[in-house]
Amino acid sequence: MNRKGRIVHIGMAVVIAAAVPTVAALVNGALVLEFVVLGAVIGFAYWYWGPQWPPL
Repeated sequence: MNRKGRIVHIGMAVVIAAAVPTVAALVNGALVLEFVVLGAVIGFAYWYWGPQWPPL
């Protein structure tokens, strides 16, 4: 993966990690630790496995 692709990939992982607790807080009206952890896990999984896995 080239440098630009790597930066975009890492940026998407951070956006995913931030979006999950943000949407959960907007829907529920409160920020709960479980959703912050869930966002971090999903963001890390996207960063680690990338868009290639699982094959869709």
